[in-house]
Amino acid sequence: QAYLLQDPLSVATCLTARRARLIFPLTHISFSMAATTVTVHPEQNGDSTSTSITILDVVKSPAVMVLCGVVIGGGVGAAFAAGEITDEWYIDVLALPGSLWMQLLQCLVLPMVIISMIQSMVSLRQLPGSRTLAFALVGLYMATTVIALTEALIIGVPYIGNLVEALPASSIEASEDYTSTVEDMTFIDALLGVFEGMTPENVINDAAQSDLLPVIITAVVFGICIKDKQEDGSPTVTLQLLSQVNDVVTTALMAVMKLAPVGVASIVFSAAVSVDIEQAGKALVFYLTGLWIAMACQVFIVYPLLLVVGGGRNPLSYYRNCIPALAMALGMSSSLATLPTTKKCADKNGIRAEVRDLALSLGATINMDGAGMGFIFQSIWLSAIQGVDFGISKVLLTGIAALVCSVGTSPIPSSGAVALVVLKIAGVPINSTFGLVMAVEFISDRSRTMVNVLGDLSVVAVIDKHFGQSIVEMEAEKKKIGQV
Repeated sequence: QAYLLQDPLSVATCLTARRARLIFPLTHISFSMAATTVTVHPEQNGDSTSTSITILDVVKSPAVMVLCGVVIGGGVGAAFAAGEITDEWYIDVLALPGSLWMQLLQCLVLPMVIISMIQSMVSLRQLPGSRTLAFALVGLYMATTVIALTEALIIGVPYIGNLVEALPASSIEASEDYTSTVEDMTFIDALLGVFEGMTPENVINDAAQSDLLPVIITAVVFGICIKDKQEDGSPTVTLQLLSQVNDVVTTALMAVMKLAPVGVASIVFSAAVSVDIEQAGKALVFYLTGLWIAMACQVFIVYPLLLVVGGGRNPLSYYRNCIPALAMALGMSSSLATLPTTKKCADKNGIRAEVRDLALSLGATINMDGAGMGFIFQSIWLSAIQGVDFGISKVLLTGIAALVCSVGTSPIPSSGAVALVVLKIAGVPINSTFGLVMAVEFISDRSRTMVNVLGDLSVVAVIDKHFGQSIVEMEAEKKKIGQV
């Protein structure tokens, strides 16, 4: 019930199904257009309470408000462009909220990624059990992410590069500020340059100059080396401080995201005034279709192979039991909010509870296959539409940045704003064209979350088969020690 109230739009997911119980098997869902309410009656544990959500709640949900902002901003911008009103002072005034909103996002996203990266490294060090189990779990998550990023690059570079044409206005802007100097670089030169760029020299100066990759590498090293526990077993003062700072940054970021309807409307307006809407619309279709093709390869080839070869499972029946989690991911756009439903789907697939709790909780924070693929396609698409050369150097930088930032992505809605960090690292210009990506973020973010969740459920099947018994024995030993 709490998840439905956080984003009532998730109710629409079940209403579009012929049978609501196919999507939410643990609930009875009834609604009346006359009363304009949707009532959810839980069956679990004999709970007789119900939750009523009005249609107005659905309309007022953040996702719908952002969609309204896209429509209003795009419509007004297109009207101004059709009337050739492009140089008036009030256009700059209308574009100002979007510019300020983007600056706030860029200010908050980097601290969030750095703190999340440190906490992720600490969590990996605290994994229970043998090193073999820890390496297997983390290695599987990293392997699926690397495969996903490789697919995105292999599909995205030729697909987007050949189909998306540079917009005239943004192409001129990019050629002035981002002249390519790496067109003639060999693969070895580009690779050596990437490693040189990853090595921190002066972290403060790197952060000030928006050279973010060495800053993130520093955060990784810090998370590996930091002392995590005091003598009494409680978290160290440093970790407590980081946790509190993370709470502040997350709260501030969520407050900024509440302004997303206004910010996105302003950004889309600015883009609509300055670019050819028809050409931009076609380019966005190519962006979404390319992303979905890459995701389809991951969902229908990589994960089934992982289930068959590594987990000894039937992908069809396994996927069928995962439908509730996928539906919740589609509605909530958050791996963390979907986690309780994901665990129920793991139970239905016969995953041991101990394995489920360990693997899925970790996966919801570090396994972001869909997010990484989104970062790749956003970088490629924004480069193409601005006429920026996407050579081998940018391919390597984007791949490394997407891998690192996907681990440091917070599992909350609209965490796709982390793409700003990837774009900075890859050297892709950030301007009004980013508003075009934000215009379809409502769609792409939800599909990315579905891939993230399905990746978690696929990996947990492999861990359950090979390490399930040892994890159960380890947890039982912990309980015995606790009782003593």
